[in-house]
Amino acid sequence: MNSPFGVLADAINRHPGIVAGILVAVILISLTGLQNLNFKSTGYDTFVWEDSQDGRHMENYNELFGSETIVLIVQGDDLLSIENLEYLDTLTFDLKNEKSVKSVSGITEILKAYNSGRLPSSKAETDLILEKIPEEQKAYFSQSQLITLIAVTFDGELSDSEEANALKNVGTVIENSNPPPGLSIKVSGEPAYNIDLQSAMQGEMKTLISATLLLMLVSIAFLFSYVRYRMLPVVIISTGVIVTFGITGLLDISISMPVIGSFPVIIGLGIDYGIQFHARFNDEVRDKSVGEAIYSTLIKAGPVVLIAMCTTCLGFLALLSSPIPMISQFGSVCIIGVIASFFTALIIVPLTFRITGYRPKTCKRAESGFMKKYSTFLGKFAGAVAKNPVPLILILASAAVIGMQLDDKVQTNVDTNTFIPQDLPAKIDLDNVKSIVGETSTFTVMVEGDRLTSHEVLGWIDEFGKYADNTHEEITGIKSLAELVKKYNNGEIPKTDYETKLILQKIPEDEKSVFLEGDMTTVIEFETEELSNMEKNELVKSIRKDITWIDPPAGISAMPTGMSQITGDLVENLGVTKNHMTALGFGMILVFLILVYRRFSSLLPVIPIAMILGWNTLIMYILNIEYTPLTACLGSMTIGIAMEYTILVTERFEEELNAGEEFFTAIRRGVEKIGSAITISGATTLLGFSSLILSDFNVIKMFGETTVITIFFSLVGGIIVMPAIISLLYMRCRDADKWVYGLLGKKKGDESALL
Repeated sequence: MNSPFGVLADAINRHPGIVAGILVAVILISLTGLQNLNFKSTGYDTFVWEDSQDGRHMENYNELFGSETIVLIVQGDDLLSIENLEYLDTLTFDLKNEKSVKSVSGITEILKAYNSGRLPSSKAETDLILEKIPEEQKAYFSQSQLITLIAVTFDGELSDSEEANALKNVGTVIENSNPPPGLSIKVSGEPAYNIDLQSAMQGEMKTLISATLLLMLVSIAFLFSYVRYRMLPVVIISTGVIVTFGITGLLDISISMPVIGSFPVIIGLGIDYGIQFHARFNDEVRDKSVGEAIYSTLIKAGPVVLIAMCTTCLGFLALLSSPIPMISQFGSVCIIGVIASFFTALIIVPLTFRITGYRPKTCKRAESGFMKKYSTFLGKFAGAVAKNPVPLILILASAAVIGMQLDDKVQTNVDTNTFIPQDLPAKIDLDNVKSIVGETSTFTVMVEGDRLTSHEVLGWIDEFGKYADNTHEEITGIKSLAELVKKYNNGEIPKTDYETKLILQKIPEDEKSVFLEGDMTTVIEFETEELSNMEKNELVKSIRKDITWIDPPAGISAMPTGMSQITGDLVENLGVTKNHMTALGFGMILVFLILVYRRFSSLLPVIPIAMILGWNTLIMYILNIEYTPLTACLGSMTIGIAMEYTILVTERFEEELNAGEEFFTAIRRGVEKIGSAITISGATTLLGFSSLILSDFNVIKMFGETTVITIFFSLVGGIIVMPAIISLLYMRCRDADKWVYGLLGKKKGDESALL
C-alpha cells in the first residue's frame, strides 16, 4: 500500500496542473481571511480569558462601573481669556451632545459651578471665582494659564469599533469647532492611546515581515548558491505567511504584540522546510529522473520532516495550556503557521521542479564552493567529537545545570508600559496628562450581595477599608460607598437600615452610581502609591488574606478585581505557567517519539534539548534579559525548534548506518550530508529572528535577542552535541531495545517495533 507521501508524489508527477490549481484555490481562500484580521492592544482580555473567574469579574466591573475617558489637552497663551473660555464652553456643549458621550468635565464647568451656572464676563470676575475653587480641584484641570484638560467620558459598554467611531466623532467636533488663534487641542487618554497603539502594531508587523524576508534573501543568496532556483524557499514562505494570515483571520484570532512576534518564527521555520526538501531533491536528482527524484524525496525526507514538524507543533501546543490569552494566541498562530509552511514546502518544491524539469548544477560547480568545504569540515569535526564525547558533554551539561539553577533569579516583567515604543506620540501625550493630574494607582475590591445598603454591610466595608489602610503603607486613600455615606452623615455610619436609606436618598445619583449599581454590587477603590508589578502581586495576595481575616457578613462576597489585580497576579502566573508549558512540551514530545519510533534510541534527540534550555536561562541571566509574556514561551519554543535539528541528524546517521557504513563513519557521513542543510536553514532562521531585534516594541526586541541565541544553541545542539550523544549512548540504547524485545518475545530484527 502506497504511503501518503507516495500518493502525493504520484499526483504531482501525473497531474501537476490539478495540484497547482488546488494550491491556488487555497491561497485565494486565505486572501479572503486577510480582511478579518483583528489587531488587539493591551486590554485585560490579553491577560485573562473572558470566561475565567477573573475575566468575568473584570467584565462585570467594566459593565457596571467602567467607562472610557479621553482627555483633550488644550494649550494656548491665555486659556482664561473670555474668548477662549467661551470657545471651550461651546466645545464642551457640542461634545455633550455626541451620542456615545456620557459626560464632559473641564475648566468651564468648574467656573460655572462656582458662579451660579454662568461663565465669568471679565478677567477680574474669573480671578475671583478661581479663588473660591479648592486647589485640589483646580489643579486637576489647570496648573497654569497655558494648559488645561477636558475629560470626555464615553458610555461604559462600547465595543472596540463603537469606541473607535466615538473617538473619530470627537475628533470631527474639534476639527469643526474653529478654535481661536493660538489655541491647540490634542486628543489623549486610554482610548486614543489604544487606537494609536493598534496602528503602530500594524506598521510594526509589516516592517518585521519585510525585514525578515530581506535578511533571508541575503542569507539564501550566499549560503544556498549550490542549487538551482535558490530563492524558491522565499516563495514558499511567502505563500505560507499568506495562508497563515488567512486562517488566522478566518478563525478570528486577535493579533496582539506577542502574536506579531510569531510571524518571524513562522517565516524562519517555513524557510527551513523549504531548504530541507530542496536540498534533498537536489541530491536525489543527480542520479534519477525528475519524477523518480520527486518520489524518492517525498518518501525519504517527507516522514522525517513531518516528524520534526510534529515535535515543533507539540512544543507550541504546550503554549495553549497557558491561562494567559496572549501566550495561547501566540502558540495557536505558530501552530497554524508551522503546519501551513510544512505543507506549502511539501507541495511547492516538487511541483515547481516537475513543471520546470529541474536539473542540478554540475558537480564541478556545486562542489567547488564554500559549502562543500564546510560540509567536509562538519563531518570531520563530528567524527572527532564522536570518538571522544565525554569531555564535551561534561562541559556543556555543567553549563546547562548552572543555568537551570539561575532560573528563579531571572527577573519577570509584565509592565505593558515598558513593552511599547517610548516615543509613541500617543504615549507621550498620555504621560503629559499623567504629569498634570498626578500619576496614581487604584486597587479595586468588588463587593456583591443582596443587601449592600444595609448598615451592617456598610459597617463591614468601612471596617475593612480602615483595616487595609492601616495595614498597608502603600495605600494612600479610600473611596467607597461607606465613605460617601459618612460624608453625608457627619463622618459616621448610620446605626439602622432606615437611617441608611434616608442618607442614601440625599446623595446625588451621579455620586452614588460611581460606587453602587442597583443594590447588588459595589466597589471599594484603594488609592495607592505607584507600585511595581511585583508590589501589586504582594498587595493582591495580602488583600485576599485580609478579606478572609475580616470575613464579610453572610451572603456577601468580596474579591479584588481591576487591572492592578490582573497585572499583579500575572507576575506569579507567568512564572508558574512558564515552567508548566516547558514540562508539558517536553513530556508530549517524549511520548510522541516513543509512539512513533518505539525504541529507546528515539529519545536521544531530547538530551541536547535539555542542555539548550539550561543554556538559554544562563545567557538570559548574564545579559539581564527579563521574562515577559513572549520570552516565557522560550522553553516550549526551544523544544519544538531544536528537536528538528537533533532528529534530522539522528535520522541521517541511521540512514547511513543502515546502508552498511561503519558506526563512526556513519556519524561523520550523516553530519557531512545533513549538516550544511541544517546550517543554512538555521542561519537563515537566525537572520529572520534577528529582525525582531530591530523592533521598536521592547517586548518583541527582547524576544528577538533570546530567540537568536536559542537558534544558535539549537545548531550547536544538533551538529555538535548530537554526534557526541549518539557516540556515547546509541549502542547502549540498541542493546536495551534488544533486551526489551527479548522480554516481549519479538522476533529478531524487530527491535524498531517494540510496542
